[in-house]
Amino acid sequence: MTLLRTKYAGELAVLATWASALLPWSVSFASRGGISLVVVRWQVFLFQFIFGASLPGEAPFQTVLGAITRESGGVEQAYQVWAVGAVVFLAALAVSVAYYAREEQVEDRLPVDPVRLLGGLLLVSGAVLGASTALLFTRYPGTTVPVGALFLLVFGAVLLRVEQVAS
Repeated sequence: MTLLRTKYAGELAVLATWASALLPWSVSFASRGGISLVVVRWQVFLFQFIFGASLPGEAPFQTVLGAITRESGGVEQAYQVWAVGAVVFLAALAVSVAYYAREEQVEDRLPVDPVRLLGGLLLVSGAVLGASTALLFTRYPGTTVPVGALFLLVFGAVLLRVEQVAS
């Protein structure tokens, strides 16, 4: 079943990938004893905001690799899964930039349709980040909402089901 018929499937694939880069894949909130923590995670980095306290060595901005080394208590496993999702997403981002810059050359050189490739990469990235979210649900002391992970799944499914029509 086709979800969408368009001659702009390539443009849609690039736009969906770039929009996914702007959306955080998850947002977490925890509060205890007058101290609140908000963590916003994008594909390769996070921002964390601590309200009600100042902690020594506080690092509001962290890359995924830095976050893995700083965490413990089971959260580092969720972050390791996040790192896998980040690598898959970075591959999608690299393909989308190449596809945007040199559309015909990318279509000629790749053995698969670039739109389907981007759809598959976004879908895999969303699934892996969803698995990381599931681990955070069980190991993070607060609430986690998988904002961008859901969008990655939707964008990936749409790109896999789009029908390209000739212009």
